[in-house]
Parts: sequence; C-alpha cells; structure tokens
Amino acid sequence: MAADGQVRGFARRLASPPGRDSSIDTLRGLACLLVVLYHVRGGGPGDGLRLDRGNPWSYLVDSLVYLRMPLFSFLSGYVYALRPLRERWPRFAQGKVRRLLVPMLVVGTAFALVRASAGGVANGGEQTPWYLWHVFPVAHFWFLEAVFWVFLLVGLADRFRLLERGSAVVPLIALAVVADELVPTPTNVLALRDALFLLPFFLSGLAARRFEWRAAPRAARGAVVLAALLLALWSQLGLQGVVARLPERHDAVAALLGVTACLSLLLVRRTWRPLAVVGGFSFSIYTCHVFGTSAARIVLERLGLSSVTLNVLAGLLAGIAVGVLVELVARRSAWGRALVLGGRWPRRARPGAPRPATSPAT
Repeated sequence: MAADGQVRGFARRLASPPGRDSSIDTLRGLACLLVVLYHVRGGGPGDGLRLDRGNPWSYLVDSLVYLRMPLFSFLSGYVYALRPLRERWPRFAQGKVRRLLVPMLVVGTAFALVRASAGGVANGGEQTPWYLWHVFPVAHFWFLEAVFWVFLLVGLADRFRLLERGSAVVPLIALAVVADELVPTPTNVLALRDALFLLPFFLSGLAARRFEWRAAPRAARGAVVLAALLLALWSQLGLQGVVARLPERHDAVAALLGVTACLSLLLVRRTWRPLAVVGGFSFSIYTCHVFGTSAARIVLERLGLSSVTLNVLAGLLAGIAVGVLVELVARRSAWGRALVLGGRWPRRARPGAPRPATSPAT
C-alpha cells in the first residue's frame, strides 16, 4: 500500500497541471529531444560523440538544425501570449531576472566550473576567462540570456500596445528577420546578438496564439505548410551539396523555414504522452541535460561500448533523466526552486504568521 502511494505521488509530480495544453507540452518535449540530440552529437569538432558529418545520426541533427532553437523560442512566445504583460514593466523585468538569469548564473556557472576543470570553457574554440563567463555566453546557456532580452523588448512593446494587431506584428517579424541577416556578428556580448536571432520566432509564436493561427483560413494554413515543405526540401538539397547549404543562423531563408515549420507543427494538435511529460520538464532538461549526456558518453567509453546508436540513445535518455531528476529534487526545497528553477525567493515567515504555500516555478 505504501509503495502504491509513492507511485501515485510520483505520477502526480510528472503530470501536467490542470488546464495546460498538452499538445504544446508535446511540442516542448520535441524541442527538448532535438536539443539533447544535438549535444549528444556535439556542436563542434571537439564536443559530444565527434561524429562524422556523413553519419546518419549526424545528418539527422543537421537536418533539424533549422527547427531546434526556433521551436524553443516560438513556444516561449506562444506561452507568453497566454500570460502577457499585465503589470508594471519593471516588475515584469524583475520576474524575468529571477526566472531566467538566476538559474543561468547558478546552473550555468556550475557547468562552467565542471567544464573548466576538464580543460576550459570554450566559446568559438577559445578559452574564456572565468570573469567573462556569462558576459560572453557559456555553452547552451546563451538561450536563457538571449530570451531574457527578447522578453524585455516584447514586454515593453506590449506595454505601449504595439503588438495588438496582426497588421503590426507581421511587419515586425519581417523586419527582425532582415535585421538578423544584416547586422554584423563579430561578438555576442551578453547574448544580445543571439537575442536578435530569436526575436522573429518569439514574435511568430506570440502572433500564432494572439491571433488564433490554428483557426486561420484553410488557404493560409495550407500555404504556410507548403512553404515549410518546399523550404525543408531546399535545405535537404543543400545538405546533399546540390545547392548552396543554408546557414544555420542569421539567414532570411533559414529563418523563414524555422517560422513556417513551427507554424505547421502547431497545427498538428496531437498529444503524445511521453513527449508531453518531457515537455513539462523542458526548463530543467534544457539547463541540465549536458551533465547526463557527458556522463553517459564517458561511462560507455570506459566500458568499451563504441556503438554509435547505443551512445546516441543512452545520451538521449541520460540527458532527459538528469533534467527530470534535478527538477524533482529542486522542487522539494524552496531554495532549490529559487536557484535552479527560477522560483520565487523564500521569505522568512513572521512570528505567528501562517506559512505561505509554495509551488513549482512556472
């Protein structure tokens, strides 16, 4: 009986909160899989499994590169539109500092320390001094820093009611795409350059929710899906060397592929429970998965197990499992929720005052 109660309690912790759109959590889960798979393969020649670009797993990673981070940003914009700015902008900004930058500093610095102890923190192949960690983004934590600036900008635009009409948002998306291609990329201080990369996808997600993309005329939806398929075909021709390969970032055609692919996926409206569960832990999986992928690779290497497929699947499972485990453990402590998950800071109760209820970070 006690064991049954523990199982039911664990299942409740894994379940999505009531009223949450499980199809969006499914897409979040998909985005998590794509990110973890990318880091299992490795983003550079010295990272991950160091797979040859001709390897099928590596080819899959390269094929999905135009969807991976665009989908994360798109869903961030979609979820923001569900709970847009309803308070003073300074308080909104303070909340984003707590939700994004605190976990970036805590978990990101822990990752930087671990990586430095194993040979240095690399950005573009160069060693980054510790005092410049997060001034120049650390590994995948660039996303938290970049999307922070996007939230501030979009929240400010919402404060002045600049995003209330589709006729205003669509030109802004186009302007952001053009600016992302034209603005030089010599440095990425505080992830500001990456913020410009994310902005079109975030705005597209916001527009998809705010202006009911799922209920748009069939002709419009069909045109977007067709455009996504044609652009995906073009990207495949690039990978095959038939045409010039699309750049992964800062390219208008690649951005259009990312936007149309995200809009097309949003139309699916399907829920797959395993992916939805993974999506419910998307934040902690994103921040912590590299600890699991690295551990799995090292263990299999020491065991002499060199099968690429085994390494990929083990890395995927370990990356996801570590993210889920970290969140489940962090939820048990007010300080854990604050420092790791971006939850509210613990408040010392006044003598005689009732103890406030706590809940996981959202």
